[in-house]
Amino acid sequence: MTVVKGRTSPDEQKAYQDEAYRHGYTGSVAIPRVDLWIAAFLGLRRQDSAVGGVADPSSLGMSPVFAFLCSCALVVAALAANASRLGEGWAVPTFYCAIAVIFLPAAARIIHPRASRLERLALIVIVTSALFVVRVIRAPVAFIDHDEFLHWATVNDILEAGRLFLPNPLLPVSPLYPGLELITSALVNLSGLSVFAAGLIVLATARMMLMLALFLLFEKITDSARIASIACLIYMGSSTFLLFDVHYSYESLAIPMLAAVLLASESQRMEPSDAAGWPTVVATVVLILALAATHHLTSYFCTALLCGTAVMECLRQGASAMQKRRAILLASIAVIAPVAWSKIVGNPTGSYILPVLEGGIHEVAQLVSSSTSTRKLFVSDTGALAPAWQRYLTMAGVALICLGLLTGFLRSLVFNGQHRNASILWPPTRWRLWRSSLLQILVLVTLAYPVSIIFRLTRSGWEIGNRIGSLSFLGVAIVVAVAVAAFWHGTSRGWLRATALAAAATTVLIAGVISSEGPRILVPAGYEVSADSSSIEPMGISAARWTRQWLGGQHFAADRINRLLLSTYGRQRVSTTLESGQDTSMAITAADLGPMERKLLIGSGVGFVMVDLRLTTGLPGVGVYFDGGAQDRNHTVPLQSSSLLKFNSEPDVDRTFDNGFMVIFDVGRLGKARQPAVPRKRTGEPVQSLERTDGDLQ
Repeated sequence: MTVVKGRTSPDEQKAYQDEAYRHGYTGSVAIPRVDLWIAAFLGLRRQDSAVGGVADPSSLGMSPVFAFLCSCALVVAALAANASRLGEGWAVPTFYCAIAVIFLPAAARIIHPRASRLERLALIVIVTSALFVVRVIRAPVAFIDHDEFLHWATVNDILEAGRLFLPNPLLPVSPLYPGLELITSALVNLSGLSVFAAGLIVLATARMMLMLALFLLFEKITDSARIASIACLIYMGSSTFLLFDVHYSYESLAIPMLAAVLLASESQRMEPSDAAGWPTVVATVVLILALAATHHLTSYFCTALLCGTAVMECLRQGASAMQKRRAILLASIAVIAPVAWSKIVGNPTGSYILPVLEGGIHEVAQLVSSSTSTRKLFVSDTGALAPAWQRYLTMAGVALICLGLLTGFLRSLVFNGQHRNASILWPPTRWRLWRSSLLQILVLVTLAYPVSIIFRLTRSGWEIGNRIGSLSFLGVAIVVAVAVAAFWHGTSRGWLRATALAAAATTVLIAGVISSEGPRILVPAGYEVSADSSSIEPMGISAARWTRQWLGGQHFAADRINRLLLSTYGRQRVSTTLESGQDTSMAITAADLGPMERKLLIGSGVGFVMVDLRLTTGLPGVGVYFDGGAQDRNHTVPLQSSSLLKFNSEPDVDRTFDNGFMVIFDVGRLGKARQPAVPRKRTGEPVQSLERTDGDLQ
């Protein structure tokens, strides 16, 4: 375009400029400097989205050096984890520093344009492997996180019974989506490994499959190995990446399967001939069906992505009829598969997901209307305030992501245009000229990221925001990567800017870990009350194993932590509100064992009650002692030991086990006619008892 001089009117000048732009005129037009700066900042012009070339694609470059550096950082991480178990205050900051050392140098090399494709891929593999070892260092010998016990119980049921769909009161929906458990149980039977060892192998394979699939997917839709590798780095900044998505949970396998589905669907679209793509279509269908039987939420998200891609493919100019038919076919199967599976297994997700979603939406609505107070940021349920450096890093990470989205959203749409010399944003005749329909959808998915932040401000919606954030990061990663490569780094060839951007990416990574785990990232020296991984310790495990050896299979009522241990280590049946709808915690925490409490225990079929007197020493770390009912969430002071030990004064209740802190009461005779006392025959080790009658815990 050029400035039109003379006596023409402004409307005539604009018409001339538009006509020249439409015909590819490459002259220049005098634009006010502010408009030019805004256009460059937002990426409205095609030249602002250009990405430079890379080095020889066959060179490993400096990747061996970075592998050695990662190994040194892992040694430091192991020392920090051990120091945490000894109660050292420097352990957690040092652990985070070790994570930063693993990530930052490799990120600087990946962002720099001189790295080759092979080197970028090698660095992604090295960093992914090192970060998985960080997860192993945190829990090297057994499962310690809450969700892992839920699925471990399902694996044990499959191994012992040899069949699927056995009820799991801890998480009734888990046996109905057994993809992860099937693979693990098969590996256990073939190799003789423990469930923990087999689970680690499955998780490590899934994590590597995820990052390789994401790299190849991002490379296909952007046609740039540099943007693909940077996008993989940004994806690691998701709050669920480092630990939650490598917990032994069905989402840890479902996310890699989702990446594989998207890669396969994009690969078949790019096949040169119509006939060549059908084998890939069949493989994609198989992956969609497997995903539907692995995780419900990820399967629904996959449905949304494929349906959106099909719509975009039908709108895209230049798409062949066969490409449109295949996109519609995959979208149709993606809709049918999860719905059909849900029907087969009995529609379990409605009652499981809808209450959580309704509660979160209700709190968000109250937050918007200012009718309720928000969840206190960086303050735990026990009132502990996170350290200042964690608070500042978390806020900085969110701010950096938002800045990347601001500069990358429109730039990614421009970058996705078919014509290299023109924007797809203007004029409107180019709005349907894009290269990848999937990239268009992923850019739109980033709009869910601010929604996830809003949900995180509420108590009930925090988990919803955490899940939305992890899925939206598929789009966030690619959008921010385009902004980094095309705008923030640009044509620079020096190391200073690449290092600064790597430091920003490291901040995003650490911020994501802090927002998910915070101070509880490492196992502490002592027991913490109802704090999930910080509450898993030898005393509780030993008591659970004792029940399996001396009581056989019984029906227990217990608190949140001990029911996990009883279900897995003890192989006991536990009472939960998810299964029976009856909150047995009301009978355990009540001051007296009255008629209502007796009716509750009898009606739920509970034979034994385990009480943990350590619950009286503090408020719960995760906000609840038991199932999270209305009464359980209203505790403002610790439980009273006299309430937990009220069973001592009941003539129909026997004290079966007592190790000083944990007591098991036999309540099986409640509601039954009393029988004459018969001396019990001694068949094993004596019952441990402190003859405590006053209910006081010293």
